Amino acid sequence: CFRKPRQEQLALAHPPKRLRRRSVGMLKSPTFFVGAERQRANLTTLVRREQQLAEAYHKNKPLCFSSRGYQKTHPVKAKKGHRDADARLEAPLILGVADGVSQIEEFGIDASILPNELLKHCEEIGMAQLLPSGSPVVTDGYRGPIPLVREAFEATESLGSTTLVLAILDNSTRIHGKLHPMIAVISVGDCELLILRRLHGRSSPLVPVFHTEMQR
Repeated sequence: CFRKPRQEQLALAHPPKRLRRRSVGMLKSPTFFVGAERQRANLTTLVRREQQLAEAYHKNKPLCFSSRGYQKTHPVKAKKGHRDADARLEAPLILGVADGVSQIEEFGIDASILPNELLKHCEEIGMAQLLPSGSPVVTDGYRGPIPLVREAFEATESLGSTTLVLAILDNSTRIHGKLHPMIAVISVGDCELLILRRLHGRSSPLVPVFHTEMQR
């Protein structure tokens, strides 16, 4: 707030006759000043409200994976001449690894076909169920990782044997009516999944918060 010069205040208090004639019938509103303390209180309330809206937006904002993969053949397998029969899945809402059992190659079966086919169906079915604009062909919605893997396996046609681990990001999970994205993990065989987090800021070390037990 600031004060107007004395001459300007007088000019406003006594407008010219032309202005008086044009303003006949118009209601006048008194001029008032808001105190500094009240302004600070209003500003604080506004800032808090904006922070709450921003926090609510970020909490309800859909999440996705940002993934990269790296693969290296085990030295023992490389010496024996075995080739890798594993496959990986990197999608915005699904991550997965399937490792084919190489022993079936003794029967003339390519051990890498089933893992790749299984993960392909997992991606198609999962993304159609998890995305808001999913495929209209899929009638059933997402019901968890076990039904998803069962449906994907039933869609395969290849022979073989494989292990599997999937991490599925579900943005439709609700807790007390509020959206809370959650990760569901399923592991079949000796695949293992490990989740690391920085619990005390970006500069803190990575700490294991979840891992699946290896099963055979």
